[in-house]
Amino acid sequence: MLKKILLGASIIHCCFYNTMAQSPGQQPVYTSEWGHLYRDQGNNKDLLGIFSTEAPVYLLDSTQTQYKVQVSNGDIGFIDRQSLQKTMRGKKSSGEPAQYFNRGSQGFQCPHFYVQVSELRVRKAPTTESIPVRKAALNEMVCIDHVPLYQDGWIYIGDHFHENPEYIQMKYLGTELTYEKVLKDYLAVKDRDKEKELVQVGRLREMAWVEDKNLKQALKYWKESYAKTGVENSKIDIDFELLLADQFEKKPETKAYEKKLKALNLHFIWKETSLFDGKITDAQMKQLEMQKIKDIPNMPECGWEPQYFYKTPNIIIAFEEYKGKVSGSIYKMSFSNGETLVLGNERMDSNYDERNFVTRFGDMLSARWISSPHEYHIQNGDAGLFIFTFKDGKLFSYECMFYC
Repeated sequence: MLKKILLGASIIHCCFYNTMAQSPGQQPVYTSEWGHLYRDQGNNKDLLGIFSTEAPVYLLDSTQTQYKVQVSNGDIGFIDRQSLQKTMRGKKSSGEPAQYFNRGSQGFQCPHFYVQVSELRVRKAPTTESIPVRKAALNEMVCIDHVPLYQDGWIYIGDHFHENPEYIQMKYLGTELTYEKVLKDYLAVKDRDKEKELVQVGRLREMAWVEDKNLKQALKYWKESYAKTGVENSKIDIDFELLLADQFEKKPETKAYEKKLKALNLHFIWKETSLFDGKITDAQMKQLEMQKIKDIPNMPECGWEPQYFYKTPNIIIAFEEYKGKVSGSIYKMSFSNGETLVLGNERMDSNYDERNFVTRFGDMLSARWISSPHEYHIQNGDAGLFIFTFKDGKLFSYECMFYC
């Protein structure tokens, strides 16, 4: 049976809500029915939050009618007794309120909502003083299992066992955005409310990059709104973005694209030795005194894996053997010690300028521009990508990836 804790002259109920983050690695149990989290034992009017079917909870104590639990965001309170499960089965219970737990048009996704603001800071703990661990993208989908019903409540969006905790405030989530919806909101305040116009045109620009359509229209609106209001935004080089949007429109058809890529003769130079992708030999790696390693940590499994690898601090080359022939491909390369990538007439090292790259190869690129640093992709056949990353306007890394 639960007890009260006497502290000084005040009585503090042990069920009092707090925002202590969950200890990493602890194993939760799972609710079998959705329900409410109550602040006090036996008081079903004072609500802290509402939890979904199969919400992870950490059992702290129990009475004949209730459990005392900690939910994923760290809140502690009481839930009505029900069957608690040791595993999740991907089910939802009858009557689960869709306004709190949207499961998509088909009704079988995780309960989720979407980030409504740009560059939302994701925190390591449920407090604004906590360390930011990343920035959530506008319209990013986040799965939720507990919704706080009090002002400025936090929700947990990190990994299941809290090894890498992430928290954001519920007030920044809502329904899925579309470019058309944001455009309508922007036009509704354009020339009427300066502050709202800049907020909406910022969202419009970000949605255009995320959806990869209507890009030039959104960027022109952005430039027009900022020029008209006289506000400076040092984080955005809108003319550079318009240059990239122009280049995207020039992308050739598939056969012409493949022919152009082949003519560029992509290769690498390390210690004055030219390394041609797919034709790199085991003997070359030994000559370059690269270290042989067994595997690459965190490399995705795609049904096959090369037999072995060679590496330097900045290069990883993946080797395989086919019909007795051993050859390798550049898997990753960073540019900080004279490493060079050659593409057409461009020799690209750590001083290579991002604007030169876009001007020269923009008609072959797709980009994750909203992410930081900037990441560009060149398609390599049906299932491959060459990935170029630029930091602070200079070439930072290259990676070769194949879809699984």
